[in-house]
Amino acid sequence: MKIIKQEKNMNQYKFEIESDFESFENARNEVIAEFAKEMKVPGFRPGKAPKNIVEQNLNTEAVNDRAAQHLISKLYPKLLSETKIDPVDYPNVEVIKFEEGKPFQWSLTVEVYPEIKLGKYKGLKATKKSITVTEDEIIKFLGDLQNRFAKHVDITDGAAQKDDLVDLNIQAEAEGAQIKRWPRELEHFPLGLGYISQEFDMNVEGMKLNEAKEFNVAFPANYNVAEIAGKEVSFKVKVNSIHRKELLDLNDEFAKTVSNYGSMSELKEEVKKNLEMEKKEEAEADLKNQLITLVSADAKLDLPEALVKIESDLMLDELKTSLSRSNLTLEDYLKSLKKTEEDIRTELRKPAESRAKGKVVLKKISEVENITVAPHDLDTEIALMAKGSDRSTDEYKKTLGHGGLAYVNDYLLRRKALDFLELNSQIEIQ
Repeated sequence: MKIIKQEKNMNQYKFEIESDFESFENARNEVIAEFAKEMKVPGFRPGKAPKNIVEQNLNTEAVNDRAAQHLISKLYPKLLSETKIDPVDYPNVEVIKFEEGKPFQWSLTVEVYPEIKLGKYKGLKATKKSITVTEDEIIKFLGDLQNRFAKHVDITDGAAQKDDLVDLNIQAEAEGAQIKRWPRELEHFPLGLGYISQEFDMNVEGMKLNEAKEFNVAFPANYNVAEIAGKEVSFKVKVNSIHRKELLDLNDEFAKTVSNYGSMSELKEEVKKNLEMEKKEEAEADLKNQLITLVSADAKLDLPEALVKIESDLMLDELKTSLSRSNLTLEDYLKSLKKTEEDIRTELRKPAESRAKGKVVLKKISEVENITVAPHDLDTEIALMAKGSDRSTDEYKKTLGHGGLAYVNDYLLRRKALDFLELNSQIEIQ
């Protein structure tokens, strides 16, 4: 392999490279051997047909293309080693010249990590949130548990009130015309949440079982239902049933019902531990975000566009994962917002730039401070990743390939750089 031309423009390198024909021929023979293993040739067992017969049954152009890909893939790590460049994304490769028996010429364009001028990154001042759990927070958590395990009982004597679920029969008209979305029956309609409007809920509150009532509600011009926006609507409402939440008492029986603990004191102690753990994780994440923001603000660099795109893609994947937990797709989400994926990408650009810059700055700090990832640390992280798959650690490591291992290594470097920042900062506990 010989580099015949090298150009640099900002964070982008372009190389023109020449490889001897013998290397290309070896790559081509490997490709033909791969095809031969799968090819069925009459009169021969799979993989046993002579090379010349296999070649006769192959598309020459396709074989040469595959051979070029194989050769360039082998030479790329060598190019990185010789030039000492640090790419941020996959390269763009083009074949310049190919003739039988002559050197094979190709070009490679790739964006690299930028030159960075670090600002202050030692002795940073940041605050860390307290992880102390108050009695009020424990009571609130238990109250949420109460609501989760509450039963709804039918109210036959008494009036509907806020937080009740009511079954209603509704008719409505505006400006002398019947509203299309009503008449209808609403089941388990929650009073107090303002699903139709707060004024509507207030009129229903106080009504009794089987009671009928007429009242008017004026809707604002920006109301989200065009049919009634800006109009005064006359409602006829009848209450068919009233369901009221019945909370369990906070006692030992409650603890047995909602957990594996036999007493309220044991349950409260476990709740306290869990809340402390959540607060600790949140406090650590918040502190690290502060430190990243501080070192990023003081650093000077030209951010490669490839890094911004990679980060945007990651954030979009995170959004898809979050939506899937609610059984929603990105398409559903976009329709509800009346937006396109490009609109979302535009909104994500600024935070993507911030995240990408933070990662680049942490990588630079790890270089300046000679922070490295020990083989044991890398293997430990890969073992944790492998637990979520059906492969052994060694098998999973092989599937990562050179690029995947580099990604994990960079992640661990950034994590160690963050630990370094925290150890060398002035942290005040709130």
